Amino acid sequence: LILSFVILLFAYGYGQCGQDLVDDCASDLGNAVYLKEFSVQLDKAEKNKPVPVRKISVALNKGVNYKFTICNAPEYEGQAIVQLYDNMRLLGSSFIPQTGKMYKEFMFACSKTGVYYLYISFKDGKEGCSATILSYVE
Repeated sequence: LILSFVILLFAYGYGQCGQDLVDDCASDLGNAVYLKEFSVQLDKAEKNKPVPVRKISVALNKGVNYKFTICNAPEYEGQAIVQLYDNMRLLGSSFIPQTGKMYKEFMFACSKTGVYYLYISFKDGKEGCSATILSYVE
């Protein structure tokens, strides 16, 4: 009985960091059309070590206006920072370091078909779980 309780607690205690989080995030796209989701869960940064980052490659097409929507699991302190790069050039971000402002979404008008890279980390190296929804706006 105790083992069953522990298993259920573990399975449902982190429910918002899975498909539920993705579904909640995808339900708030407005006029955008869902394409794909990226779920990321990262541990807290270790002292004197770089902040953990997940790198994801994504193929984007010229002439399409893409929208990146970011949702954070409420049971984690971390706020996701999503950055879009082509090679080494930053093209879009959910965080503006100059102002310290976080955004729930950002747009990207793709001018060249190719492979782009999402870098997802959590502000101040805190532990976090997030879902990023890639969609396009007609």
